[in-house]
Amino acid sequence: MFSTRTYRARVQVGNWVLIAILSALTIYLIWDGNGLLIAGSLLLLLLIIERTIHTEYQLSEESLTVNNGKLSKRLVVPMDSIKRIERIRRIRIGKNALITYLLIVYGEDRTVAVMPKEEEAFIKQIMDIKKYGTEQ
Repeated sequence: MFSTRTYRARVQVGNWVLIAILSALTIYLIWDGNGLLIAGSLLLLLLIIERTIHTEYQLSEESLTVNNGKLSKRLVVPMDSIKRIERIRRIRIGKNALITYLLIVYGEDRTVAVMPKEEEAFIKQIMDIKKYGTEQ
């Protein structure tokens, strides 16, 4: 009944700031000529950029798969173990929040934080699967 759908992760301002700072640090270290620190900062920069660009969430009737990029381990959450979804807003400035994400509680008090671009459609699809998936 439900087709598998993939949601791309939303990239927040903090990610871009971190990438900019690490890029500036790496350029400075290259200029300074410290080989070991250059290698470390390049590796860290590679991991952060790769994770930022390639994070995606795949929803199917059976599970939610969280893929944090090619260099990270995939997390598979069975759909029937999802207990609730909480919308978290951190670092508020007035009515707006700088950091927003969805906290999915599943299993025995386990959690995973996700930031899909299409947050409402993501939540709706999980609720539809949970509602109609058990009636088949």
